[in-house]
Amino acid sequence: MSTGVSSMRDEFGRVLRGALIPREKFLGYLVLNSVAFGVTGYIMHIPLRSLSPPILVAGFAALGFVLTLSYPLTKMRSRKAMIDLKLPHAITYMQSMVASLPLYEVIRKISEEKELYGEVAEEFALVVRDVELFGFTVIDALRELASSTPSENLREFVEGLIITFDSGGDLREYLASKSVQFRERAARSMEINLKTLEILAEVFVVVFVALPIFLVVMMTSMNIVGKTVGREFYYFLYLFLPLGGVALVFVIDQMNVKEDLSLTRIERKRTYYPPEIVADRNTASITNIDTGKRDMNVFKAIKLNYYYSLIFSPIPTLLFVVLARKYLTFRFPETLIAASIILFCLPLLIAFEYRSWYVRKVEKDIPELLRQMLNLKDVGLTLQGVIDVIKDSKIGVLERELKIVDADIEWGATIAEALTEFINRTGVASIRRVISLIIEATQVTENLRDILLISLEDFEHSLKIKSDRYITGFAYLVVIYVSFFTFLYTAYSLNTSFLSSLTSLTSLNLVQSQEMMYRVSILLALFSGIIAGQLEKGHVLHGLKHICIFTLSAVVLFEFLIGGGT
Repeated sequence: MSTGVSSMRDEFGRVLRGALIPREKFLGYLVLNSVAFGVTGYIMHIPLRSLSPPILVAGFAALGFVLTLSYPLTKMRSRKAMIDLKLPHAITYMQSMVASLPLYEVIRKISEEKELYGEVAEEFALVVRDVELFGFTVIDALRELASSTPSENLREFVEGLIITFDSGGDLREYLASKSVQFRERAARSMEINLKTLEILAEVFVVVFVALPIFLVVMMTSMNIVGKTVGREFYYFLYLFLPLGGVALVFVIDQMNVKEDLSLTRIERKRTYYPPEIVADRNTASITNIDTGKRDMNVFKAIKLNYYYSLIFSPIPTLLFVVLARKYLTFRFPETLIAASIILFCLPLLIAFEYRSWYVRKVEKDIPELLRQMLNLKDVGLTLQGVIDVIKDSKIGVLERELKIVDADIEWGATIAEALTEFINRTGVASIRRVISLIIEATQVTENLRDILLISLEDFEHSLKIKSDRYITGFAYLVVIYVSFFTFLYTAYSLNTSFLSSLTSLTSLNLVQSQEMMYRVSILLALFSGIIAGQLEKGHVLHGLKHICIFTLSAVVLFEFLIGGGT
């Protein structure tokens, strides 16, 4: 018995380590969440009078306990997927730099680039901690990592790295073979992940679309024959439907591979402009401070961080609510809520979609940039000469940035400083991964050709995986659209072909049935939109445009087609 308990304790510790959650903090969360859910259960006994408080308190507390207990396992599996996804990029970096730097230095540099290598950097940071804080040798620290990491791929890679390093083998050749191997595994892992998403899409269609259709039809029929509709039907539609939707969104978000749209910057180490220009800039800055002015471009800030657009969201929403109450008359009060949702989402939708478009354009142009740099290095040009030649090339959105890089060099910047500013202006993680590798390489080696070739192969492979992901995601998007509009068509048919023909149905009952369908359609529009965005491209905010489309469709149906026809 004690052996079984000890084994369970060790397994639980392994899960917490894989999720990077300290044991003491997790136990505190476990108790806090159980108590919070229990209190919620006690509060819920007021509307649910048919159930006694002790049952609800115990049930909700158990639910909080189970959900909290399952979180580390979900987080560990999510980290495992992200490690497997970023591992080929980390190996590419190691393959490029291991011939010029000691192995530990390469590992340390990866651990410092958490924006680029994500969870792989977190795992390598544990190696750095063991070496610098606990005094481990590099090999012992790598063995510790291999025994504790949640990723089988990283474990296999580290074990092979230890053997190659210990035996004096060719690290670069080992890394090259592993890079190809793990790229293929990443593609297969993506396929498995998409199959799981397909199952979740089917669950959504059945539980969140088909079942509400069934309940709406049943509740309408019970109203017609004079039967009292049970509370449990309303609890499902207005309570468990949104709670289940939130849970499903969370599960998909944890297991999904997201598009990296975050802003990334590297701190500039020194100013390279001439002293007189620096003095002028400082004087202008002081003048602005004295006069109370600030050099702040709000729209530029929004372009770099789309969440800043939320400061504009309340403005059109509140303006519409005030004007609508004064000048507009809606048949259903739900229309005001639906229109407010659309207007609130619009600023963030526009900013996010612009950022997404910009990142995709930049990533599309990077392979062409690397090819041109590779071709010019083959003829013996220096990196500065390469930039001077390709700055006038047609490389999409990067053409302007290359001209600025060339101008910075003419003003006295080094290659590394000019390229660092290039990274900061674009703020795209994929650009940083490629250009920072080139910057590092210029500082330790003159042979850039192999590094450019390795970077080109790695980047083209990642673009291919993304393309396959989008193609498959489009099929799931079609499923969500068909299911949502099936619900709307069912509501339209019930009202125009069935309910309107019943003379025994009072006007009050008819309006109540329509309002119930309208509310459910708005709830489904919210969750269908979010999940459609997740299944299509991975990011929750990709669902904003689908939310607006679905919500607007519900408004048109109920306010103009159903409401206008009665």
